[in-house]
Amino acid sequence: MIPRRAGKFRASLIVVLLLLLACIVPVLLNCSQLYQRVYDDRRFPALSRYALEPTPEVALVGSSMISRVYEGYFQTRLRNVAIGGGSPITGLAIIASYPALPRIIVVETNILSRPLDPALVEMFGSNDATPFRWFRPYRVAISYIYYWLKYKSESDNVARLPRQPPSSYDIKSSLDETEVEYGSHGLDQQMAANTEALRGLVAKLESRGCRIYFVELPYPGNLNDSHFAQTARSLAHKAFPDREKWPEIDYHVPELRWVDASHMDERSAIIVAREIDGFLGRLTQPN
Repeated sequence: MIPRRAGKFRASLIVVLLLLLACIVPVLLNCSQLYQRVYDDRRFPALSRYALEPTPEVALVGSSMISRVYEGYFQTRLRNVAIGGGSPITGLAIIASYPALPRIIVVETNILSRPLDPALVEMFGSNDATPFRWFRPYRVAISYIYYWLKYKSESDNVARLPRQPPSSYDIKSSLDETEVEYGSHGLDQQMAANTEALRGLVAKLESRGCRIYFVELPYPGNLNDSHFAQTARSLAHKAFPDREKWPEIDYHVPELRWVDASHMDERSAIIVAREIDGFLGRLTQPN
């Protein structure tokens, strides 16, 4: 006859195994889809963290021009949800899908030629119909572990690099190619349509209490005077004419360097972050 204590232990063990099996079976049945979900989180870690972590007080949106200005370069606590190869419209649409919003959003307006990416909004926006909602706690855990493994403090570079002289890069071929692209009028209609979409999203977010500001980052070489840059500048200022929404920021352009026609080097990104930080600090300091 099996002792009563041993019988209770065996029953408890069976219950635990059944519970583990109940957790494991759905994972095994959906392994490829769940892998894709985690893979997408890793491809867009800033968007994933925005979806999985508490709503930040300050958010940045835009293209890769500002996505390279990393969060660790700022003293202000913020979330940079700018999208490399993407658009500020997509970032704002993701933010707007959530019931809780940042108090302040800064929009980089350099690249207005790219439309909304509905796949990213579906992937990282608030969506009650999204599949595998039961997997969310695991995504949160994976995200924290990934961030802990990958994150390195930027404090040493922030303190050291601005004191060093600027580096030199040979980006002539990149500039030449981009000057040809930016001289074209082929994107004018798309930029105008995207600006209207941006205006609609800004109005929607402001009606919900967000304070939204706009910045145009410096361009390298002659790109600042290109048709593309002038068109983006004109459209953005026409859509958002309130000058208080455009902070006057001294980017110390003679000190900046670019590694290609769009992206600043780390030292330059830190300088730019420091100047934006000064503006954000004035907005977020207690009255």
